Amino acid sequence: MNKPRLISASALAAIITIVFVVVITIWAELSIPLKNWLKNFSGHHWTSKSIFSTLLYSAATAIFYWSFNDPSGAVLRKSLVFLLIFIILGILGVTAFYTGHYLKFF
Repeated sequence: MNKPRLISASALAAIITIVFVVVITIWAELSIPLKNWLKNFSGHHWTSKSIFSTLLYSAATAIFYWSFNDPSGAVLRKSLVFLLIFIILGILGVTAFYTGHYLKFF
């Protein structure tokens, strides 16, 4: 197994998964039918989001791993920096949403 390629593929898959989790979390809080569908899928909406996130991350990692050639050190560094940025943005996005939701901004 090519570790640099796996690191790069995993970082890109994690970015996609972070975006998915943030979007589906906010969307499910604003859409009762979506939240109900997620609940009906596995018994609880958080469990469903976890299942979909795991499947998305696994599939995206495999696709990126087999789609790209060996990344250079600069590409690895960029992918990890972007991952860190998306982690921070995801945390801020969900925190801002729930803070606004708690304060009745929407």
